[in-house]
Amino acid sequence: MFVPESTSKLQKFTSWFMGRRPEYTDPKVVAQGEGREVTRVRSQGFVTLLFNVVTKDMRKLGYDSGPSDTQGVSGPSPPQGLPL
Repeated sequence: MFVPESTSKLQKFTSWFMGRRPEYTDPKVVAQGEGREVTRVRSQGFVTLLFNVVTKDMRKLGYDSGPSDTQGVSGPSPPQGLPL
């Protein structure tokens, strides 16, 4: 995750002294491409993503998401020449 950073030493000192971290005055700045190339940010923390995927009725849509039919298929055979 990225957080904005002060651009000058005076701003860094002022934000430290006042106990207020730098913030965007317009939250749309993050979503816009214009002007972001001059924004100073630093990496902080981490983000955890969790995906929940629903596979119900996928076969009706032409996808095969379930385990294949294993009837009549034998498992891997042991290597030749080794005792069982």
